[in-house]
Amino acid sequence: MKIILIRHGKSACDFSKRLTSQDYREWVKKYEEEGICDLAPEDVQFALSEAPLVVTSHLKRAIESAKSADVIQSDPLYRELDLPYFHVSLLKLNPRIWTVFYRSLWLSGFSKQSETQKQAKKRATLAAQQLEDHAITHGTVVLVGHGFFNRYIGRSLKKLGWLVEDDKGSANWTIHTYIKNR
Repeated sequence: MKIILIRHGKSACDFSKRLTSQDYREWVKKYEEEGICDLAPEDVQFALSEAPLVVTSHLKRAIESAKSADVIQSDPLYRELDLPYFHVSLLKLNPRIWTVFYRSLWLSGFSKQSETQKQAKKRATLAAQQLEDHAITHGTVVLVGHGFFNRYIGRSLKKLGWLVEDDKGSANWTIHTYIKNR
């Protein structure tokens, strides 16, 4: 059996402007609604075309990233990990810096207005079990998801006895393949 986790393509959202924390909160809403601005590389296209089942999160960038697949199921279960939020006055930063800042807070246990790490791990366990069920039925399943949540799912898959063939990082279009004998 095989489970392939793919991170979505590059977001079409503008990352160039410096934003206040309040503006960043609005930017995140736009980011959640945006699609992608690049094409899937050949290895991703091949994985999508060969899989009997492709699942994605419900977010546009994941769905657009899987558009070359024949059978797609979208589910909010596979959405990216939430970011906490609180207002920081008089500071303007690039969206990537804000994301690192808020993700660091989240990893440190701060989860105001977002799911906690415990909740995220529980959701990842549920997602991994669902993917395993799909793999039992279909032999191979591909998930086009999101960087951080794919990592959490990968950890849960390992706990279920799945082996990762190799770790290729977390860039857009990255593929992680997990295998398990029946």
